[in-house]
Amino acid sequence: MAIDSVKLLEKLESLSLQMAMADSTLTDLKTVVELSQSAEEIKGMVAGEKPEELALLFAGLASALEQFMMGGAPADSAATAMELLSEAVNLARDAMDARFDIVKLKPRAEKVLETLKTVFSVVPAPPPAAKKEEQAPSAESSKPTPAPAKATGSHGGEVKGSSLTLIDENDIVIFEGFVDESTDMVNKIEEYVMALEENPNNADIISSLFRVFHSLKGAAGFLGMNEINTLCHDAENLLDNIRKGKMKVDRECSDIIMAVRDTLEKGLAAISETLGVGKANLPNFTSEIKKLTIEPILELIDRKLFGASGDEGAPKLGDILVEKRIVTADQLQEALEKREKPLGEILVEMGATSKANIDSALKEQQSKKAAPVAAIKVDTKKLNTLLELVGELVIAQAIISQSSSLDMEENQKLSKDIGEMAKITNGIQDHIMSLRMVPMHGTFQKMNRLVRDLSRKTGKQVNFAMQGEETEIDKTIVEQLNDPLVHLLRNAVDHGVEAAEDRMAQGKEPEGTVTLAAYHKGGSVIIEVKDDGKGLNLEKIKNLAFERGILDKNGTYTEDEIRDVIFLPGFSTHKVATDLSGRGVGMDVVRRNVESLGGKVLLFSTPGQGSTFQIKLPLTMAIVDGMLVRVGDERYIIPTISISESIKPKPEQLSTVVEKGEVMNVRGELIPLVRLHELFGVEGSRKEVVDGLVIIVGTEKEHRGLMVDDLLGQQQVVIKNLDRRFTGMKGFSGSSILGDGLVGLILDVGGVFDLASN
Repeated sequence: MAIDSVKLLEKLESLSLQMAMADSTLTDLKTVVELSQSAEEIKGMVAGEKPEELALLFAGLASALEQFMMGGAPADSAATAMELLSEAVNLARDAMDARFDIVKLKPRAEKVLETLKTVFSVVPAPPPAAKKEEQAPSAESSKPTPAPAKATGSHGGEVKGSSLTLIDENDIVIFEGFVDESTDMVNKIEEYVMALEENPNNADIISSLFRVFHSLKGAAGFLGMNEINTLCHDAENLLDNIRKGKMKVDRECSDIIMAVRDTLEKGLAAISETLGVGKANLPNFTSEIKKLTIEPILELIDRKLFGASGDEGAPKLGDILVEKRIVTADQLQEALEKREKPLGEILVEMGATSKANIDSALKEQQSKKAAPVAAIKVDTKKLNTLLELVGELVIAQAIISQSSSLDMEENQKLSKDIGEMAKITNGIQDHIMSLRMVPMHGTFQKMNRLVRDLSRKTGKQVNFAMQGEETEIDKTIVEQLNDPLVHLLRNAVDHGVEAAEDRMAQGKEPEGTVTLAAYHKGGSVIIEVKDDGKGLNLEKIKNLAFERGILDKNGTYTEDEIRDVIFLPGFSTHKVATDLSGRGVGMDVVRRNVESLGGKVLLFSTPGQGSTFQIKLPLTMAIVDGMLVRVGDERYIIPTISISESIKPKPEQLSTVVEKGEVMNVRGELIPLVRLHELFGVEGSRKEVVDGLVIIVGTEKEHRGLMVDDLLGQQQVVIKNLDRRFTGMKGFSGSSILGDGLVGLILDVGGVFDLASN
C-alpha cells in the first residue's frame, strides 16, 4: 500500500476524539474548523486508494463542514453531519482491516455520498493522489455547491470592505470570542516565523503556520470579514507553495508573513475597540490589506515559484532512519532527490530498507510529538476574586485554629479535624496560586521579534538567544514586565552591541549576541538581559554626570554609584535623541516599574566584554512567606526571602563605629543595627539589644540587623494592599490579617534601610 497505515490510524483516532468532545450542534467555530481540517487531511491520505469513494466522502464531508463555518448549512443538519462523519471513520477503519481491497464497502460509502448530495448539495470531485509524505489541507479546499458564505474574498481579486453591525448581545459575544481566539493564533504566527527563520526546512513548522492561517480564514469568512479572510487566503497560498517545495523560506518570505501578522493584529484591535458601542467596523483597513496582501504576496509567489529546489535538508523521518543506521546518509540523499512520493515508500522501492522498519521509525517519530494540553480561558478578575476568597478562607481557618477553646480536653477531636481542614485549605491555596503562574515563553517570544526588528533597523548583526522560557511567574507580574524588557533590549542592541566592523577590529565575531534568560533562585525569579558588546564606559558616564550637575565634581564615587547614574531620569549617553533611544527615560522606567513589583534591578558590566542587567522579582505578589516578629505590642512580617539568620546577641559582639552607629560583629563582619522600636516609634519594647533578638536581613548590596523583641513563627500570609492614604510610605510593602483577626504590617527591607540611613 502506498498509504501510511500508522499515520492514518492515528489521524482517525484523533478525529474520533474531536467528535466525542464536539458540540453536537456544531455551533462552536473552533471545533468545526478542527473537524474540517482533519477531514481534509484524511482525504489527502487516502487519495488514490480503492475504493475511491473513501476519498470522495471525506472530501464531501470537509465541504459540508465548511458550510457550517460559513454559516450556510441547512437548518437542523448538524446531527446528520456528525453521523456521516462517524460512518466515514468506521468505513476507513474497515477499509484498513480489508487492506483497501473489499467491494462490499462501496455501497456504504455511496450511501454517505448520496446523503451529502441530498442534505448538503455536495458532489465532491475525486481528489488527486497524495504525493507528499506530509499531506496537509489544501489551500484550495472543496467548496459547497450552494456557497451561501458571507465572505467572498478571492485569490488575486478585489478586497471588499467589511462593515459589520452587531444586532444583539449574542453577536457581541461571538465577536469577542473571535477576537480572543484569533489573538492567540496571531501570536502563534510570530512564534512560528521566528522558529522557521532558525530552521527553514522544518516541515512541521510550515504545516503549523499553514493551519493557523487556514483556521483564521475560516473564522473570518464565517463572520463576513472579507479583508481578513482574503489576507489569510493569500498567506495560505504562499505557505502552500513553500510546503510543496516550490519555494524556499528566506528573509523576504518571513518578512511578508510577519507583515501579514502585524496587519491581522491591527484588524483585531480595530474590532475590539468598536465592540463596546455595538458595532465592529474595520476603519481604513481595506487599503492596507490591498497594499499588503495581493500585490506583494502574489508577486513573491510568481518570482520564486520556479526557483525552489524542494527540501534541502533531511526530514525528521530521515534523521531517525540514519541515526538508527537503518539507511545510510547516501541512500537518504538519493531518495530525497527522487522525492515525488512519500520518503518511506521510495526507500522501500530502492531496497534500502523494509516497510516494517519504516513503520517503526514513523511510530517513533509520532511518539516524540508533544501531546496537546486541554485548556480553558478564565477571566483574570474571576481568578483574582477566587484567590481573595481562598485568602479569606485561610485567615478564617487560622483564627479558628488559634482559638483557646481548642486546648480543652473535650475539644481534642475538633482540634484534630480543624488540623485536617487546614491541610486541605493550604492545598487549595497552593493550587489556586499555581493557576496564576504562567511561563515566560509568550513574553520572550515578543522580545525575539523586537530584537529581530532592532537589529535590522540599526544595521547590526545580532544573534538573540533565549534561556529558561519555561520559567513560571505570577501572571500579574508578567503583564507588567513588557516595558522594562523592551527598554533593556533596546539598550543592549543600540548602546551595547557594536557594529560588525568595530567588533572585528577588536578581534570579536562580527555578530553580537543578546541573551534573555530567566531562572528561579532562592524563592525569587531572576531575569537577565545580557550582551557581549562594549560594556559601560564609566569615565564617559561620570563626565556627563558632572556636566549635567548630577554628580558633584569634587565628590568621590564608587563604580556602583557611577553605574547607578544611568537609572536617573533624563540621563542618556546619546547626544541626539532617536526613535530608539537618547531621551533619558528608558532606564528610569525600568527601575520604577521593577520596584513597583517588589523587585530590584542590578547591573554588572565589564568594558569591552558587555553588560548584564539582572531583574530580581518575587514569584508572586499575592502571598508571601514571612517571619512574624513582635516589637512591643506590634507585630510585623519580615519576608523570609530577605532573612539570612537570627541571632541572640552577646555584649562583646556590640559596639559603636564612627559614621556607622551601632554595629554587631558577626563572624568578623560589622553589621549595622536598626532598632525597629525607635524607627517606628513603638512603646513598651525592650531597650537593650542583648535582651531581644537580631534578625539579619539584606539586599544585594548590604546587610543590616533588625532588633526585635521576639520571634512568633514562620507563616504564609496573603498580601493586602495598604490604603491609598499610605501610598509612598517607606518601610512597608503591604499588610496581612493574622490568625487573631488583627492586622500585621509587611516590612519592605529596602525601605527600612532607607529610613534608617536618613
